[in-house]
Amino acid sequence: MMHVAYLCADRGVPVFGTKGSSVHVQEIIRAWRNAGDDVTLYCTRRGEDRPADLADLDVVENQPLRGPGIHPERALQDAALDLADTVLSDGCDLFYERYSLFSPALSLVSQALGIPAVLEVNAPLIEEQRRYRQLLDAETAEAILRHNAGAAQVVSCVSEPVVRWVRGRVPAARTVLAPNGVNVERITPRRPGRRHSGHLTVAFVGTLKPWHGVPDLLHAVAIANTRSADPDRWTVRMIGDGPERDNLERLAATLGVETEFTGAVPPGTVPRLLHECDAAMAPYPPEDAGREDYFSPLKIYEYMAAAMPIIATSVGQIPSILEHGRTGLLVPGADTSGLASALTRLAAEPVLRASLGRQARTDAERRFSWNHVLSTITEALTAEPKAALR
Repeated sequence: MMHVAYLCADRGVPVFGTKGSSVHVQEIIRAWRNAGDDVTLYCTRRGEDRPADLADLDVVENQPLRGPGIHPERALQDAALDLADTVLSDGCDLFYERYSLFSPALSLVSQALGIPAVLEVNAPLIEEQRRYRQLLDAETAEAILRHNAGAAQVVSCVSEPVVRWVRGRVPAARTVLAPNGVNVERITPRRPGRRHSGHLTVAFVGTLKPWHGVPDLLHAVAIANTRSADPDRWTVRMIGDGPERDNLERLAATLGVETEFTGAVPPGTVPRLLHECDAAMAPYPPEDAGREDYFSPLKIYEYMAAAMPIIATSVGQIPSILEHGRTGLLVPGADTSGLASALTRLAAEPVLRASLGRQARTDAERRFSWNHVLSTITEALTAEPKAALR
């Protein structure tokens, strides 16, 4: 049994929260524990939605200083350094860090203790910070990435674009492709068949933000409903919350689409909410010119584990996850008419709904469990250096 120190210094990730990033942290920790290892979590933001099965997890929280005159990026770096000092005092056999912009912990801990380390990179955070927020000290952020990625025995990347992003900055980084996964024990398969006699319901899971394409879902349902009569009309269940909720509520009302907004819910509630629906959708918009979509969408894997008939746009990494006609129906990005046609087809073909859900669940079990994700990473740790490179 190893003792694993898991560090998440990203203030945007409440480790016991409802965000997709929170789920990712929790599930990797569960996978380590399933492998028989002991884990201590070190973080800058604990969160308030701690699941029962992680109640016994040792957690060390160190929140960055905030207030007038305090440089926020320096405060994050200082908080991460304090957490690194605690790890050095506690000791560990392996250090695992979720990449954040200003944490130098991995290179310091791995070198001081002489232990293997994994850097998990989920997004090109430097570009994200520049595009959506504010990056004050880009030079330090770049230097920290170089040091940590260079010191890690494995840099685990959620998609090929993220692999290329890391290798573009740190050519010698020992990267491995490890897309996101799903807890196939927590999310069980729904039974096939209609959920309601008078209508069908399509689900969306995720944060209600502009880049998730949720308005296209509402427009597609409105179009599909003009082509169908009861009981093949669709309603919508939005599982999640976010800054676009008010706009989406107004749009649903304008379009006459019956929509339930659940708000943010604990991850453990998601399976039941999905099981009460007839299909699920991931309507991501097309990629911007000159930019690759790097995301590895958790919602797709959760839909698969729940044995949902899935409609998704064929953008980013989605075509590498879903096979059109076997585990889902793929439509070009921003094609609301195509999304509507897929809804109409699912309404008319219950056998297809059952088949898509069954095959999706099989793929989730065989290819996309979190235990499988962790195995990919740990196998890279013990592989010859060239074998781990992607």
